[in-house]
This record gives sequence, structure tokens and C-alpha cells, in this order.
Amino acid sequence: MSVLPSWQRVFANVTCAGSVALALAGCANWQAPAEVSDAALRARASTTTVRDVRVTAAVLSARDSVSMLGADVTKTNVQPVWVEVENRTPQPLWLLRSGTDPDYFSPLEIAWSMHTPLGGGTNARIDEHFDSLGFKSPILPGATRTGVLFTQPQPLLAVSVRAGRHG
Repeated sequence: MSVLPSWQRVFANVTCAGSVALALAGCANWQAPAEVSDAALRARASTTTVRDVRVTAAVLSARDSVSMLGADVTKTNVQPVWVEVENRTPQPLWLLRSGTDPDYFSPLEIAWSMHTPLGGGTNARIDEHFDSLGFKSPILPGATRTGVLFTQPQPLLAVSVRAGRHG
């Protein structure tokens, strides 16, 4: 039986402990919310209708962020905004994220900021969750679409919607 010198045992123990710590750091504790509800947001949302397009929006509070996104993204200087667009026109519409905030964040940018080293499957679930909640265009004629935009914090929010042509 070979016996390691004491410095090699210390090195082996530190290396082993470091590996375990890294592995545990990769086991993120993020969980997707069991149920995502926009009821509280709808209750305090602002609505505007212009030319057969109704836009409803509400800024998520820290509490809303945790219940909808699984984390408080407002701590990172991001303003998540819930938006609903009802298209009563005969043509498809696109929500222009850059018209809302030229420095907006995509859902995957926000998701990436929540990733952990060696998070593998957890990181993928975070990506899927944030991507599923992000606002998707186009809004087809007669349709209503909801989603979350991630903007810089701002006191006044402008939502830009643009009509497009078929084909």
C-alpha cells in the first residue's frame, strides 16, 4: 500500500473539494413557476386603442418577476414589461422591440444572465422558459398576442406596432 506524502494528500483533498463545489454550483436551484398567470398584471395594466389596434401593458414588479419568470430580474437593472396586442385590422402587425426601447434585451439575453457554470439542463430550461414568455410577432389579423419585453428601466414606455403586407 502506498502512502501519499502529506502535501499530496492536502492537494488531493483540495482538488476533490473544489471539484465537488464546482459540480454543486452547476446544480442551479432555479425552478420554472408552476403556473404563469397574468391576472394581476391585467388588473393594473394600461390600455390604449388606436386604429383598431388595442395595446395593453404593465411593468412587472419584483414580486411579479419572481412569480412569472422564476427570478427577480429587476435586480439586474432590467424592466420586464407584459404586453398584449389585439389586432382588429385586416393585416398582420409586428411589435417593434427597438421602438419600445432601442437598447432592449432579448429573452435569451436575460436567460443567459441567470445561467450557472455547469448548469446544463437547468440552463436549457431557463432558456426555454424565457423564450416561451417573450413577445412573438407577427400578430395576425383578428388575433391577440401576449408576451414579455425586457427593457431598460424607464418612467414612460412607448410600444410601437407596425403593419405589414401579406406575401
